[in-house]
Amino acid sequence: MLTLRLIRREAQVAWPVAVVLALLAVLLTAIPLSWPPRADRLAAGALADRVARAQLSGPLIAAGTTTTPLPNMPRLPGGRLDQELDRVGNGLRAAAAPRLAAVLGRLQGRVTTADATAVGPGLPTPYGRAPRVSLAYAQPDGPGGPVQYVQGRAPRQPAADRGTPPAEPAPIEVAVSEATRERLGLTVNQQFDLWGSGWATPVLLVGVFRTDQGAGRLWQQFPLLVEPMTAMEVTGQELNGQLLTSAGGIEQTASRGTVPLQLAWDLPVATDRAGPAATPSAIAELRSAIAGLRAAATTRLCGAESDEACLVAGQLVPSVGLADRLTAELDAFTAQQRRTGQLQGFALAGVLAVVVATAVAAARLGARRRAGAFALQLSRGAGLSGIAGRLLAEAAVAVGAGVAVGWAVGRALAPPGAALGSPVPVLVAALLVWCAPAAVLLASAGRTRPVPRSRRLVLEAVVLLPAVGGLVALRARGAFAGSGVDLQLALTPVLLALVVVLALIRLLPLVLLPAAGWARRLRGPVPLVALARAGTHSGAAALALLVLVLATGYGVFGGMVSRALADSRAQTADWRTGGAPAALVGPRDRLPGDLSQARTVGHQATVTGAAGELTSQDDGTTVQGAQLVGLDAAALGAADPSSPVARALLAADEVNAPVGRAGENGAPPVLTALADPGLAARFPDGLFEVAALGMSRSLVQLVGALPDEALRDPVLGPVLGDGPRPRALLLFTGPSAKRLPVQNGHPSAVLLYPAAGGPRLDPAAVRTAAAVQLAPTGATGPRVELRDRDEEFNALRSDGLIRSVELAFRVTTGLGLMLALGAVALDLLLSAAERARTTSYLRTLGLGRRAVLGLQLLQVLPLLVAAAVGGTALGLLLPGALGPGLRLGALTGGPFEPATHIDWTTTTALGVALAVLVLTAAALEAAISRRRGLGAVLRLGEAV
Repeated sequence: MLTLRLIRREAQVAWPVAVVLALLAVLLTAIPLSWPPRADRLAAGALADRVARAQLSGPLIAAGTTTTPLPNMPRLPGGRLDQELDRVGNGLRAAAAPRLAAVLGRLQGRVTTADATAVGPGLPTPYGRAPRVSLAYAQPDGPGGPVQYVQGRAPRQPAADRGTPPAEPAPIEVAVSEATRERLGLTVNQQFDLWGSGWATPVLLVGVFRTDQGAGRLWQQFPLLVEPMTAMEVTGQELNGQLLTSAGGIEQTASRGTVPLQLAWDLPVATDRAGPAATPSAIAELRSAIAGLRAAATTRLCGAESDEACLVAGQLVPSVGLADRLTAELDAFTAQQRRTGQLQGFALAGVLAVVVATAVAAARLGARRRAGAFALQLSRGAGLSGIAGRLLAEAAVAVGAGVAVGWAVGRALAPPGAALGSPVPVLVAALLVWCAPAAVLLASAGRTRPVPRSRRLVLEAVVLLPAVGGLVALRARGAFAGSGVDLQLALTPVLLALVVVLALIRLLPLVLLPAAGWARRLRGPVPLVALARAGTHSGAAALALLVLVLATGYGVFGGMVSRALADSRAQTADWRTGGAPAALVGPRDRLPGDLSQARTVGHQATVTGAAGELTSQDDGTTVQGAQLVGLDAAALGAADPSSPVARALLAADEVNAPVGRAGENGAPPVLTALADPGLAARFPDGLFEVAALGMSRSLVQLVGALPDEALRDPVLGPVLGDGPRPRALLLFTGPSAKRLPVQNGHPSAVLLYPAAGGPRLDPAAVRTAAAVQLAPTGATGPRVELRDRDEEFNALRSDGLIRSVELAFRVTTGLGLMLALGAVALDLLLSAAERARTTSYLRTLGLGRRAVLGLQLLQVLPLLVAAAVGGTALGLLLPGALGPGLRLGALTGGPFEPATHIDWTTTTALGVALAVLVLTAAALEAAISRRRGLGAVLRLGEAV
């Protein structure tokens, strides 16, 4: 029966352990609840940045349709085109689900008429035919700024036509670009006529605008406004262009015949950087809303209706089609976010495992401190289950209070208004911490002798078999295809840490026994006593060793992950710029020529790309999708001597040979090339016929294989892109490279390098030198873009997904080290009585204070060394052990899986921090023990 005095005495003994359990409960509650919303905030910023970058090349969501003229439609008053475009655009927004409508900006409408023939005095007839032009109008206030006029003014609203049909219709005011003015020989105030199918109208040129500045999105929407383009028709070539007009000009044109209008609306997208826009549920809801808008635009918006809501310029608006690029961006982001979540769960599992292990260490200390009281209660008839139940009740108060405080702390740490993380990890970890004191009591009850060998083997097998099974299953499964935390990936490192600890416990006595033998030959008892006690208590320090190994292992692995991500970012930036500080990437016929005279440019290397089909001349095997890459190996070698591609091409004797059999008896020319290792192995000294767009019949002779390192050379990046590796790769140089075809659909690149020993390359100077090529053109297809390696790298470095992974491992490492200090302190306190007794014995024999301190430090030295070796080994083994279950390439979007290398800076810092923590704890414990009197540990009648 418990008395009030006994209860008070037990409470005085148990309160330190209760405080430790409460603090651990605060940690295990606050971290899992506050981290997911914090990570979602970083992911939201990453999604917003990616959406903004993707919209630079065009709208992510656009709607378009072609109107149907109504012959019997009465003439409507003018000046309503903008309102009618807004009405249909607002109908699109209204048809969108709330999740999609929240990210859509103001819709910008634009109108284009059908083509018409431009005729009039002074107009040229290129290719023997009159040019074909259309009228274009875009709503004002669009992105990119206003149109800047160099001559004349902007088109104005025309006067209303009089009569039906008008006897002399007033000319519609138009404006043209400088390139169009020069190509058609136009002058301001010149008037000419447009004759289309079923419509005609006079036009008056009132202004000329520039296209190298301002209204960048307008030139993207209407490339023919920038510059006329030569088009291939069935009857021959003709010149196509566009004229900019006003809203009233479109309305007047529509009233002067049956001219169908092409309508389009850009739906700008801007996701919230601070809200839950990047959570998996929000992204799934957004994708569903896009699919719903596509269906609504096709079936429910206007369609066959003929009411005023579906009329534009007096014409019927049929069903609207939706062009969607946002879904592809969301899919790519979701794949990266899924991998991010798995790595964050990996780190979170390590924190929770360390917390639970520390809780068990605290429970062991509590059981040791109350061992006398428990023995007295058992001798008086108390049941073991009753004592365990009382421990559960005591722990419930501490853990419950800690969970409540942790919930409040987690809410305070989470972003305002954000939903907290899942409570499942909190409940599981809290349950384990709550049961720790009772479990320790039940496990240690009645155990006065060491664990039998057979039982120890069974316990080790219970740990070893699940670890091996989980590791094999993880490698066989590969990458996790689901969403959320990958439990198998998260728990496998914890099991491996247990295996490492068991191995260390087995090895420590084997190492310490010879060390103790060596210590016997030394003068003084300190080394011998310290090593003997360390070997005797190596098994008792298993929990502290587990915490230290977990903290060190996750720290080492986190450093490797951070370095791999940093290397992958640099690799991806180099791949996009060809390894050069700057690169101009685009169609081959639009790239600039010699830029070596530009300021800060010292070297230039051109890489051309094409695609074709190979047919073996030996057995007729066809290889489709072959990538043909040509470059000047000498120029590349001078610019970048470390390039593996340049070294491989320069080392091959025959690859730079003149083209053979060119035109001899009608035989096709024979080009020479190096092939990728796979193709070269299948067809050694193979001869292929090449079929490529824009290339006459040619043969290719393989003269060697590219080394594996050349396939990863970033010089191939701008040409090959970020997609999957090609089925076959052929590399040409010299005369053979000059015969590769020009394919506008395949990118080529001009790589720019600074002079050796000169100043850094200035991208602004390159932009100025290539201003003509970088300016908008009337040609369709990809444009020339300038890629700056520093800009590419900075964009990757600021990505919120990658930052969240690095932050997760930093938090795990920091908390692991803090808890490791606590675990070591608890372990020292657990054996404090025995050490104090031994120290007091030695002090009676004349041992000094410095020797006492040395004894304490030397006793924990094996634990420190074992933790450093085991934790480092665990961190180094994790990437190879987890294998395909851990893929980091998806985070940076690079073409290759980044290699993992040990981060010596992080590993050294962890080792120093671990040594400082453990030695500090030992020094403090030694200082405390010196203040104890001999009577506190030695009793009358005890033998020394």
